[in-house]
Amino acid sequence: MAKSKLVVIESPAKAKSLRSYLGGDYEIVASMGHVRDLPRQRLGIREKEGFQLTYTILPEKRRVVEQLRKAASGFKTIYLAADPDREGEAICWHLSELLGREDTVFRRLRFNAVTREAVLSALAHPSSIDRNLVDAQQARRAMDRLVGYKVSPWLCRVLGRGLSAGRVQTVALRLIQEREDEISAFVPVEFWDVTAQFTACGVAIEAGLLRVDGRRADGEKNAPRSSAEVEALLPRIRSADWAVARVEVTEAVGRPGPPFITSTLQQAASTHLSLSPSRTMRLAQDLYEGMDVEGHGHTGLITYMRTDSVRVEPEAVEKCREYIEERWGGSMLPPSPRRYRSSGGSQDAHEAIRPADVRRTPESLAGSIPDQHLKLYSLIWRRFTASQAADSRLERTKILFEGGGIEFSASGERILFEGFTAIDPSQASVGKPLPGAVREGPAVLADLKAEQKHTRPPSRFSEAGLVAEMKKLGIGRPSTYVRIIDTLKERGYVNLEHRRLFPTELGTESVRLLVRLFPHIFDTGFTAEMEELLDSVASGRTGYVEALERLSLPLETSMRQAVAGLDRVRAELAKDTGEKCPRCGAPLKLRVGRFGRFVSCSAWPDCKYSRPEEEKVFDGDRRCPECGGRLMLRDGRFGSYLACEKAPECGHTEPVPTGVPCPVEGCGGELVQKRSRKGRVFYSCNRYPACDFAMWNRPLAMACERCGFPVTEEYRGGVRCPRCRKTISKS
Repeated sequence: MAKSKLVVIESPAKAKSLRSYLGGDYEIVASMGHVRDLPRQRLGIREKEGFQLTYTILPEKRRVVEQLRKAASGFKTIYLAADPDREGEAICWHLSELLGREDTVFRRLRFNAVTREAVLSALAHPSSIDRNLVDAQQARRAMDRLVGYKVSPWLCRVLGRGLSAGRVQTVALRLIQEREDEISAFVPVEFWDVTAQFTACGVAIEAGLLRVDGRRADGEKNAPRSSAEVEALLPRIRSADWAVARVEVTEAVGRPGPPFITSTLQQAASTHLSLSPSRTMRLAQDLYEGMDVEGHGHTGLITYMRTDSVRVEPEAVEKCREYIEERWGGSMLPPSPRRYRSSGGSQDAHEAIRPADVRRTPESLAGSIPDQHLKLYSLIWRRFTASQAADSRLERTKILFEGGGIEFSASGERILFEGFTAIDPSQASVGKPLPGAVREGPAVLADLKAEQKHTRPPSRFSEAGLVAEMKKLGIGRPSTYVRIIDTLKERGYVNLEHRRLFPTELGTESVRLLVRLFPHIFDTGFTAEMEELLDSVASGRTGYVEALERLSLPLETSMRQAVAGLDRVRAELAKDTGEKCPRCGAPLKLRVGRFGRFVSCSAWPDCKYSRPEEEKVFDGDRRCPECGGRLMLRDGRFGSYLACEKAPECGHTEPVPTGVPCPVEGCGGELVQKRSRKGRVFYSCNRYPACDFAMWNRPLAMACERCGFPVTEEYRGGVRCPRCRKTISKS
């Protein structure tokens, strides 16, 4: 039977769901994301002609476009159903430009969840392409291109090839570097934590120092600052007559947090599931696009996951309240539905991240979807369901001990009603209860301790923490968070160690240079202002040309000054070594490049001599198999590797060996260090592809005591077997 209607979607993963919802009358094809973009080898923006953009079909999408044109040739009405955001709107517009004929009518379908109800509702109420959203996406793309294609070449001429600057990525790097500067400048301050154990009414209670002679003496700010202060204070405490001066019992109310938005989902997944933002979004994308669920076929499980709004559709709120009442009873419902307000700067284009059907519980999906998907779905389901549940109630008890002008306090909490925390225990934050009932009256000092402590510097950003800071400052948008962090890692500007972001030497040098010479472009205020301006374009309050004229002016001003001072900046960054080039005799300069400090000839580019600042001979007796020279440890775009000391005359290179034999029986190979396409270090057999054994964590030549596997691995500060997962030791 011939198809009568064509639907073009963005991702092929949605096709299975849509086919089951729409039936045999619909032909469904996928664009596989963007099909057109600005040219890769040139700017592609006619600045003097109203910032008109020149688009080309992406080379890797030419075959896809041919297939789409062929599929569209027999249809007069084409439904475009890309994701419901600016990028999705732009994809639909590009498709209409490529597939349109004189008699073709394009209709836009927008649905926030890939479910039967949402898809059929969108099909019953199709709309047109929103040109304001398209203009907002184009303005962002144009400004990113102007910054990237003008500043990046300048940066490469100063620090070396392969570098880039970005309107948002450089500001994100600035946040990481400024945090690192805070840590470097931090001076620890000594303070003393004084605790005492009292006995009152037959109960032993531990309390902390609160006041001395009416002055606060608790916490980092107010506690005693030196051993001399403590030594003078302790005798007073021991000699005082102590009493329970006051017992305060109050009731406190706990309220649930709002449903997740993109940034808070990434933070929660990092905290509770140890997932990176990129992994979190990949799992969420699968849940949104649809998965095979027993008894329900292929269906979407959550609403759209790129959002900065906590708004929830009234119908979804009502269904959630009905479910809560059925499962937990009326006492678990607040008197009226909860409404949450989004923070300033939110686009409010999509509702919060929530389950597509609240009655599809995590328990009902167990065994149907992979474990990590289930854990993330459970996080989303519990947060959303708890957001419409009743408050929790706590009883808080505070006991004040007084003696000789000194006060100690102890506090405890007891749950009166769990409320929403029964649904989402991750939101519960209840202190320990006090050991028993205490009344006002005499008390006995049983023990006294004073512990020296020091204030701690602010912690480095985790990936999720950086996302939270960007959201707070209004930098970037939900669809860009992951891409920004990935770019910083790929460029070698930051390293991820122990789940924290550290700026590299190259990152430090680059961002300080860019902030100094382009102060307006790479300022957090300018970046946040641009996001607001793009929102204004999306709503139709500001025109495309007006927005770009306002945004590009500070770039042009800074760019002229940077180009004029190029030679001066390069001279400032290059340091004399006092050595001569072994090839041409010109002075050698010490520079900072993508892979750290290196020495290069001042006659570059005529003389291309260069070497690392410190030549590192690889530990071991290995020699170059081609010329017998020593093997040196070098850093490159794909991580560390071994190279012959006689390079470039001898071009031999090889991966860094670990000294651990391949555990595959009869292989005879050795495990070597490699780096994946996305920059992650892994370890595999040097006989690949003959042997495909690989592992993520650093291997150790130590057999597992449980299963006998000949190789173990470093894992979270300890040692673990990669086969049976037994933890052998922890540091």
